[in-house]
Amino acid sequence: METINAKIKELLKVSAEDVIGSNDFSKKFDAKMKNQERLMDELKTLAKAKGTLVGRVIQLPHADSYALYLVTKVSKTTATVVWLDWCDGWQDDILDAGCDIPIAKASALIGRRDALDAMFSKTKF
Repeated sequence: METINAKIKELLKVSAEDVIGSNDFSKKFDAKMKNQERLMDELKTLAKAKGTLVGRVIQLPHADSYALYLVTKVSKTTATVVWLDWCDGWQDDILDAGCDIPIAKASALIGRRDALDAMFSKTKF
């Protein structure tokens, strides 16, 4: 879990970077998204290997993109999710910048994403 927690901190730090209005905005924006996607992929692999929801990303449809939330903590009944400023920076109207949600809901949302990923993966099992 130590590695997962370190990656979570890194992802939250990268996501908090404000690149709007900076010189070379396009380059900085692209670099930010690439770092986020790399870290999210690494966290997904680590969390799946550990059998935990901590470190997994919940992806909710919003407008023309998604609102992304990172599971940072779980208890017996709830999962704490934190908003990730990814792409257009959409936030879900209910989750806002983050909150605790029922663990069953977090698990179901992540399970649906995993099922879609499996359905459209390049290698079929």
